[in-house]
Parts: sequence; structure tokens; C-alpha cells
Amino acid sequence: MKSESRFIEKLIVLIIVSSIFFPRIPIGLEIRFDDILALLLLPFIILTRPNFKINRLLVFYLLILISFSISTIHGYVFLHVPFSFRDINELFRIFKPFLIIIAIGYCNLQTLSSYLNSIFKIGAVLLIGLGFVEFFDILNFRSLFYTLYGFEHDNSANRIFLTAGNPNIAAALVLYYMIYLLQKVLLTGDRIVSISKILFLLLVLLMTSSRTAVVVFVVVLLASLYFHRKRNKFLSITIIFLCIVLAFPLLRYFDYLTLGFISFSEGTNNSMLLRYQQWSEAIKLFYQSPILGWGPAKDLHTSIVDNEYFLLLRRYGIIGCALVINFLFSYIFVFMKHKKEIDNLDIRTKSIAYTSLLSLLMVAIIMITNNFFSGYQLMPLYVVMIAITEGSFKQLVKEKTANG
Repeated sequence: MKSESRFIEKLIVLIIVSSIFFPRIPIGLEIRFDDILALLLLPFIILTRPNFKINRLLVFYLLILISFSISTIHGYVFLHVPFSFRDINELFRIFKPFLIIIAIGYCNLQTLSSYLNSIFKIGAVLLIGLGFVEFFDILNFRSLFYTLYGFEHDNSANRIFLTAGNPNIAAALVLYYMIYLLQKVLLTGDRIVSISKILFLLLVLLMTSSRTAVVVFVVVLLASLYFHRKRNKFLSITIIFLCIVLAFPLLRYFDYLTLGFISFSEGTNNSMLLRYQQWSEAIKLFYQSPILGWGPAKDLHTSIVDNEYFLLLRRYGIIGCALVINFLFSYIFVFMKHKKEIDNLDIRTKSIAYTSLLSLLMVAIIMITNNFFSGYQLMPLYVVMIAITEGSFKQLVKEKTANG
């Protein structure tokens, strides 16, 4: 069982790394390496002796899968949605986090949290390097990199895309790393290296020119100051000060970012005006089938809504949308209820627990203008983090109970 556990632990790590850094498989379909890797979990789940218990994540996500399947069938049968293999592909990729949740039950959670710590430490350096090389187009890297990842776009705004193909999703990836490093600093006092990485990642964040991500980072900084006010208030304020000193003088070099904020405040931002139109169309379709939605219906409706709340309502109705929101945000209540147990976890797992909590601020805001749950690159890491956290504090409680 130990060898199987080690294999699954490494496979989960590969799924996370490939979801963040690997390009799509160039075969004409929207298939990613992490999709293929997730399929390798199936034989172990089916053939290996069950080693997991029913938990809230498993139950809640199973309800999501059932709801989405019913919505899809409802769309085909009652709304005359044309059948599409793209819809089936959508359901399969939504199935991936469910496989991950089950597979984590076979893992040593401390080992997995150690691997995750390494992903954050090494991945931060990789994102910084990619960001600077892409932004300054060193050795004509940008053209080569975009060809490898299959990006086709006009980059006249000089926004970096990293490995995401979308500057806003790229910014969200950067935020994951910034949030983790920030929690690590405030929980351990590991200052010089981690703070340096945070500041360099802030520069990469500015290079994406994602207004949403900048807002998220400010909110996360303030929230971190609140959560760690008793432990490290001075250090929190110091980090905020360093970020302000670094960012403000540089904002004038990022016209897309600054002009975007100005035009948004004046109500003339073309990007937001287009979003308003997309939101209006999604709401109109939602009203036609409010309970169950239309299903993915990719051959009938556009996938571009730029607001995941409206996208979920249109596709899966009130029931599906409510189930997704419950799955994503109920961790807040779990964290608050078990904060004492979480604070007694080892430092790596505790850092992951706080990162999961503060990442929900990112999730809530990003879903207003982009996709998180159905964005594929961002979900696997979040699912692994909350599964590690919840499994770890339950294990801790069980050990304390056993020891009297």
C-alpha cells in the first residue's frame, strides 16, 4: 500500500504542475496533460482496496456532478440543445477534481503537503523567470513560447500570458503563489527570500495588467494583516509598505492597467461594456430555464461570458450554481470552526490552510470577470489544498482522541 500511496502522491503533484505549466495537447481537441494524468487515477480507485472515507468534499462534489449531468440531459431532451462531444469533454474535465478528492484519501497528507510546499517554492521562481523573459521578449522568446502553447492573439497591450493563454488567469496563477508565500512569511518569519519572491511576483502581476488581480492582491494583503494581526502585525505592515513603494512608481509604465482603472471609473471602459452585454445575454438565457439551466450547450451558446456566476446560472441553473458556490466557499466555515486544530498543524500544512482560506477572496472576485471553477488550470490546486487541510486536522483530532 505504501508504494501505491507514493505513486498516487507523485501523480497528484504531476497533475497540479501540468495544470499550471504544461500546454494543451496539440491534437485539435481541448485536452490537457493533466486530463490524461487524471485518467491514470481511475485504475487505482477502481482496483485498489478502498482507503478513503466519505467526507463532505466527496459528497458535495458528487452532488455537483449529478446536478450537471441532469442539466445536460435536460437541455438535450427539453430545450433541443444539439448533442456535442465538447459538452461531454466539459463534463469529463469537471469530473477531474472528484478523482483528485478520492485519490488524496490514499496519500500521506504530510508528504503531500511537503510536495506542495516545493511546488510553491520552485514554481514561484519559474513564474518570475517566465514573466520577465516574456515581457521583455528576451531572445525573441515570446514568439517561440506562444507557438509552443498555441496562443493566437494581438499583444499590442504588452500583457504577459505566462502559461495560461489569458492574462487574467495568468495573474490568478501568480496570486496563488503570492498568497502562499505571504502566509509562509507571516506564519514562520521566513523573511528575506520569501519577501523577495513576493515583490518579484508583484512585478509579474503588474506585467499581466490584470485590474482584477491587482484589486485581489490589495484585498488579500489587508485580510492577511487582519488574520495575523496578533502574530505578526509589524511584518504585515512592512510588507504592505514595500509593495506600495515598489508598485506605485511603476504603474505609469503599465498604460493598459492605469487607463483601464480610469476608464472604468468614468464608465467608458470598452472591456467592461462588452462584459455587461455578455452578462445580459446570459441572464436572458437563464430566465428561460432557471432551475436546471441549459447544460454546457457549447454548440449552441458561447462559452465566453466573463462572469462565472452568470455562466453557471445559464448552464446549470440555480441548483448547479448553488452547489458550486457551496463547494467553493463552505471551506470558510470549516476553517473558522476548526481554527484551533488548524493552528496546531505542522507549519507547511498550516500555510496551505491559510492559503486556501485567503485564496477564496481571489476566487470570489475573479469569478465576477473570469472563470475559476470551469477554468481548469486553477481548480486542481485549490481542491488539493482544501483536501489536505481538512484531512490533516481530522487526522489530528483522531490522534488526540485515541491518545486520550
